[in-house]
Amino acid sequence: MSAARTLILVCALAAAGCRGPKPESGLEMRCAHLQTERPVRGIALCEDVWTCERPPAGRFDRITLHRVAPCEGATGPVVLYLPGMHMNGELPLLDARHDLRLYLAQAGIRTWGLSYRTHAVPPDATAADLAVLDAWNAKLFADDATWAAGFVRGADGGPLVIAGFSYGAGLAYRLSTREPLAGLIILDGIAGPPGASGGGGAALDVGSSRLPFAERRALLEQVVADPRGAAGEQLAELLYTSERFGGRGGLSDAAHGVADIGVVARLLATYDRWWPRAALGGDAPKPPRAPLPVLAFASANMGPEWVSRVRTSAEAFGGKDAVVRELRGFGHLDVLVGRDAPRLVFEPARAWLVGG
Repeated sequence: MSAARTLILVCALAAAGCRGPKPESGLEMRCAHLQTERPVRGIALCEDVWTCERPPAGRFDRITLHRVAPCEGATGPVVLYLPGMHMNGELPLLDARHDLRLYLAQAGIRTWGLSYRTHAVPPDATAADLAVLDAWNAKLFADDATWAAGFVRGADGGPLVIAGFSYGAGLAYRLSTREPLAGLIILDGIAGPPGASGGGGAALDVGSSRLPFAERRALLEQVVADPRGAAGEQLAELLYTSERFGGRGGLSDAAHGVADIGVVARLLATYDRWWPRAALGGDAPKPPRAPLPVLAFASANMGPEWVSRVRTSAEAFGGKDAVVRELRGFGHLDVLVGRDAPRLVFEPARAWLVGG
């Protein structure tokens, strides 16, 4: 295998080189394609990145698809990952112990991740810039995810499984009512919408009253540089006490060693700043007539009511054969980057995908 190489190509989706779906009627859609080779545990993985325009082709109307798979001989199952709010499809951590897609890819599975339109919005966007987010509702996100699934089908043959974390889990359920899927991997999410956030402008800031954006960025930089310092303790406490997630390690219990605070900080540092308030609304999708395979994981630190909601959604879409795994001691983010996530989440997902 040769050294890492990069190929940049701009092509219309109809061109054979991109193997994607045809442009939508009346709109010439274009994609920029970048490929990079990454060694992961001695295995050469190729990451292909397509950044594509979406209607109405405004300044921020583009999504990005990230494909990670063995550079040669990738014939395993195909998985499209839909991230949570403020998150994107880039690889935040190049370590298979801390990223489900890398873990699956090193096992021969073809994995994809979606960056929503929010990834195109810069952190310093003005109020005038952010006004466009008023139109970015739940249907628009579902339409983008549906289009992305079609792109993935055009590039990789084989049954398609959708994996979704948090907000992305709700999108995964919605997608199952639109597309024939081989199954769903639900990472701490439910079928219903998060619920509208009252007041404020078009966009929600990833910063908060407890930790404004500039202070958040500075704190994360400090933790990444020195996870064992005072900044790491401060971040772990802020995550543990987050009221929105129950206030008892519901967001992450890195404070008690369930996750490495430095790893959590590196994940949080990749978040996009802005999220459309309109995307929090919408109706819950109705389960399909025929159940489909569902594997779901629920963080116990979010509380028994949350675990029950994760289970109810999984069983509504997957029927009596739905598999729901409660992760005791885990907070929301620990499902992705907890110390035991490879054993309790990643490996069960791999085995489920290959029928093991």
